Amino acid sequence: MNDSSGIRWLRVFGAALVVIVLSFLIVMGIITIYAFVLAFQARGAPDQNAINHFAAWISPRLIPWLEMLLTFIVALWVARGAKNAAVVHGLFIGILAGLLSLVLTLPFGGRFDLHNLLFLLIVVVLGWLGGFVGHKARKDGIVA
Repeated sequence: MNDSSGIRWLRVFGAALVVIVLSFLIVMGIITIYAFVLAFQARGAPDQNAINHFAAWISPRLIPWLEMLLTFIVALWVARGAKNAAVVHGLFIGILAGLLSLVLTLPFGGRFDLHNLLFLLIVVVLGWLGGFVGHKARKDGIVA
């Protein structure tokens, strides 16, 4: 699924989806570990209200940070494999990851405000930066 610009769109879409899915899975893993700790402390069934409270507290705080970090890392990784359009790959990964995050947030009570716009811009910049660093590292022979 290439075009004349050398952009591998399937890889870009997949990478943006990986950012969203991995951030969710990491948070779910943390919540699961918390539930196991509560179960061991209680020596039985854990307190479901405590788990729900923890999940409601940690998810909105951790997921945006994970999405930003993972956007940079995934864009860096994809840029390694891209030859000519590494920076553009990173930029598109940032754009798609940010938009996917907003699309998934808005139906669940989120709103498009200055905070979300700033988040989107940061994710786009981190995607571009990941593509740039990946391209530079590949060009300088740092990344094989």
